Formats: sequence, C-alpha cells, structure tokens
Amino acid sequence: MRENVRHGGLTQVSNDVWIFDAARLQAAGLPLPLRMTVIRLSTGDLLLHSPVKYSPALRALLERLGPIKYLLAPNVAHWMFLRCWQTAMPEMVTLAVPGLASRNQVRRSGVRIDRELGDGTPDEWANDIETVLVSAPFFCEVELFDKRSRTLILTDIVQNIDPGIFPGAVRPIADLLGVTTPDGMAPVYLRLLLRLGGCSVQAAARRLVSFAPEKVIFAHGDWFDSRGTERLRHSLRWLLPQSGSGRVAGENEMAGTRVVITGASSGIGRAAALAFAEKGASVVLAARRADALERLASECESVGGRALAVPTDVTDAEAVKRLAAKADQSFGGIDVWINNAGTGVFGAFQEADIALHRKTVEVNLLGTMNGAHAVLPIFLRQQRGILINNISLGGWAPTPFAAAYTASKFGLRGFTSSLRQELAAQPDIHVCGVFPAMVDTPGFVHGANMSGRRLDPGPLLYQPEDVAEAFLSLVRQPRSEIAVGWPARAGQIAFALAPRATEHLLGSAFRWLLSRARQAEKTEGTIVEAAPQGTSADGGWLARKRLPPAAQVSKLIALMGIATLVLASASRAAALPRRRQVRRSSAGFKRRNSGLSSHRSR
Repeated sequence: MRENVRHGGLTQVSNDVWIFDAARLQAAGLPLPLRMTVIRLSTGDLLLHSPVKYSPALRALLERLGPIKYLLAPNVAHWMFLRCWQTAMPEMVTLAVPGLASRNQVRRSGVRIDRELGDGTPDEWANDIETVLVSAPFFCEVELFDKRSRTLILTDIVQNIDPGIFPGAVRPIADLLGVTTPDGMAPVYLRLLLRLGGCSVQAAARRLVSFAPEKVIFAHGDWFDSRGTERLRHSLRWLLPQSGSGRVAGENEMAGTRVVITGASSGIGRAAALAFAEKGASVVLAARRADALERLASECESVGGRALAVPTDVTDAEAVKRLAAKADQSFGGIDVWINNAGTGVFGAFQEADIALHRKTVEVNLLGTMNGAHAVLPIFLRQQRGILINNISLGGWAPTPFAAAYTASKFGLRGFTSSLRQELAAQPDIHVCGVFPAMVDTPGFVHGANMSGRRLDPGPLLYQPEDVAEAFLSLVRQPRSEIAVGWPARAGQIAFALAPRATEHLLGSAFRWLLSRARQAEKTEGTIVEAAPQGTSADGGWLARKRLPPAAQVSKLIALMGIATLVLASASRAAALPRRRQVRRSSAGFKRRNSGLSSHRSR
C-alpha cells in the first residue's frame, strides 16, 4: 500500500490527490475537524473541494502542485470560505451544488457561483472524475470519484471523528449524533433529511459503493486510507440493506441481463441505465445525443455494468433496426427492451405548429412501434424477452392543453394491450406497460411550451429512480401493467368511472392554473433538434422547491393515518373500563334509590 506523504501541511493521498487538514471549527459547541481535498486534473489544473480559509502561504503551497482553477462548494454548508478565495483569485471558476446560489445567506455574502452542478459530470473533469449528486429536501451534496486512484471524496454524508477530541461533558452528544469512530456515519439529523430524499438517495449511495473505492476521504474525521469499499458500506449501513456477506443486497442481481433503453440520455432513461448497470446488467443506450450517451456509458461501466452507446433517433425505423442488430451482435441477444423515449407539446392545440404535434406522435407512439418491430424477431428467435413501454398517467386520463401527447399515450396504451394479446401464445415473451404519475425530470426543458406561460409541475412529484425501480421489478416479475404513484391509478379509476366529470375537473383546473401562471417565452424545446441542456436524471424541481418526493410524502401520510387509527383505538380501549365503571355506578345508585323509595312507602 502506498504511504501517505506530508508536504508542508498537505498529505499526498495519490499521485494527483492531496488533503489539507485545517484548524478545528466550533459547531453547536462541538469541536469539528475540517478538511479540504485538492485534485489535480489531467490538464494540470487544481480543483479545491470544500476550500478552507484562504492564506497566501496556503496558496503558495498549492501552486507548487499546479495552477488553481476550480473551487467547489460540495454541499449547502461548505461555502463559507469561497469569498476570501474569490477576492484573492477572481479568475477562478466556482462551482456549487444545485440551489446554493439562490440561498439568501449566500446572496448576501457576495459569493459568486459561476455554475451549479447537475447529475452529470462537467465535461472538463470527465476524463478524471465521476460526480454523484445526493439530493434531499433542504440538503444537497455532490460526491467526486477520482477514477485514476479509485479515491472517493465525500463531505458530510460520512463523518468519523475521534471521540477523544470532545470534552467529557459533550462526548455523549457526539456519540448520540453517530459521528464518532470507528462506526461514524452522517449525523442523525442529516440521516433524517436524507431519508426524506427517497429512492434517489439510496440509488446514489448504491452508486458510491459500486465504484469500489480503495480510499474514501471526507471533510470531518478520520478518513478511510484502506479498505475503502468495506468501510464505506459500513458507514452507509443505515441507508443500504446488506446481505449476510456484508455486501449491499442485490449487487450483480442482473448480471448477464442484456437491456436496451431508448431515451437514455436524461431523465427516467438515465436513471434506468444506472440502476440496471449497478446490478451488473449489460446496457445498450439509445438517444439522439451522442456525447451524453458516451458519458453515461462510462458511468455505467464504472458502477459495474457493461455499456454500449448507440446514437439513435427512434422516429427513424431503419436506425432502430440497426440499434437492435448492434445490441444483438455485441451482447449475443436482448433480454429486455425499454421503449422510454418521449416528448410533448404544451399549450392550446391551435397555437402550436402541426409539425410539433406530428413529431410528438412520431416519438411517443411510432418510436415505440419501431422499437417493438425491431426487437420482436429477436425475442421470437430466443423464445423469450421482456418489452417494457413507458406510457404515462396521460395514457389513462386525458391531459388538457397536451392534445398530441394525450393522443399518443392513449394510442400507446392500446398498442401495448393489442401486442400483448397477439403474443399470448408465447409464455416467455412479456409486454408490459408502465404508467408513471408526474416525475421530476428535464422533460419540461425538452418539450415544447407554446402556452406563453411558465410551467410548474406542482408539488407532488415522483423521482426518476421510482420509475427505474418499476422497470427492475418488471424484469424480476413481469406484469401487464404497473402504476408508479397513486395519482396514476387514481386518474385511471376516475376517468373509467366518471369520464365527463374527470374531463371537466381537469380542464377547469388547468385553465385556472394557466390564468395565474407568469408569462414566459414560447419555445419548441428539443422536439425537432437535440440540444445539450438537460442531461441529468432529475429536473431539479424537488431541489428548487425543497420538497420531499411524492413517494416519501405518501409514506408519511400513510404512517400518520396508521398512527391516528392506533391512537383512536387505544383511546377507545382506555375509555371502555371508565364507561363500564360509570354504568356500574349508575346501576348501583338506581338500585339504592329504588330501595330507599320502597322503604319509605312502607
């Protein structure tokens, strides 16, 4: 094992990674060790992760390693020293987690945020680093994985502090927070917030473990200079279920499974690609944007899967046939085909060019038909396979001001059902429909908005990882239809039982919301031409609104309902003895009163 070498306060972790341990801070009365990580990119430029307080001496020390180019505020708490670095070196580029720039305290401080990081790795770092975004209500953190040295750089989601630095009176508090060695984790309050982040936080944690890091660095406490993967699993045990061997449950569950995913460059497709790759599957990624696909393929391979990027426009039937042939030749067959590409036009039907409506139908409906037409001969040759069509709540209940989208989704539901009937004689070929409710994806960036109003998907949003998990569940146990989120099933039932009332309610609600929405420029989005924006899995809506995902809200409501029933039952049970006592006392009083009356009458 390579020894960690110190140079003037810097500790060298690998050829291109160093750490600098600064003076301890006081946080809520507790001493808190603080660490900055320095990464030298292959360009020679330095990236300072969680910068500590600036000093000319520290700057001179760092500049011996290379020119300092990037500052990174890796979470919503680690930005306090950015201003002093920016004042001394205004030419540096400052990057931060989503939502930091909009915080009042940050704006008042004068800190400049040049760019906020999404779910994807910045192009200028991609040769050396993978980034992973961990996002929950009121908290967001970006993690870095140095591919060259297999070093994972975290900030607060693992803390492992020597209890000896705490005064005796406060040591029990540190133990209660769960941040002390050798079993340090995120502090308890942060664990509660992260649990509200739902399945996307768990997916991010699984991805961190799947990197199989040799070393793990974090901002507070004794970092893991050996056995990084094993110790990381232990620190994340509160979040990830583990098997008896100590490994994360489900690892390599999909090994040998060959999966084709269209619409893979962002949103649900991206989340699905990573979910399958983390479980050992071989994934073939299809979308129009070649650069985004190549980056995603690299990420999929880094988490344990095999990946092949095949730029494809699903509206081109011949291109989709080439996609199927490429997947078949590269991996020796196809087990799962997921038709996920989709788009839409929002606004009054007559306000949008008919070409946009036509393109919506071509992508959503004909693109799916092209995929099915290309893969079914392979499934029939193999006598097995799973076709998954991502349909939408809009396939059950019509969406006003999205006529072409609704038409394509109603058609897609009918196509899926018809195809299932045709293949009923093939017991091992399955055709499945997935109906998600509203999902936090970049879809609002990619779709056309001809309403002239700013769109807002509302507060009840599911995560792309929720839909990705639905895909995984269908591969484990194929079913004809599956809804993601109770609003999808509620929409189906409402339209089936009371179609006219449902239409009236939805139409009135959308008209009312549009009348109160702020004005915005009309845009065709990326329906006609692909564009670089929007390559993350999520659309950032939950982070900007600081809301928990709908799946977590539903669980909280269910738990509150159960708790209310339990309390009501307990209260009723406790009241029964008192009622019996009152009844017995009342009966006794009546008997005594009756006896007294009888005595007097005699």
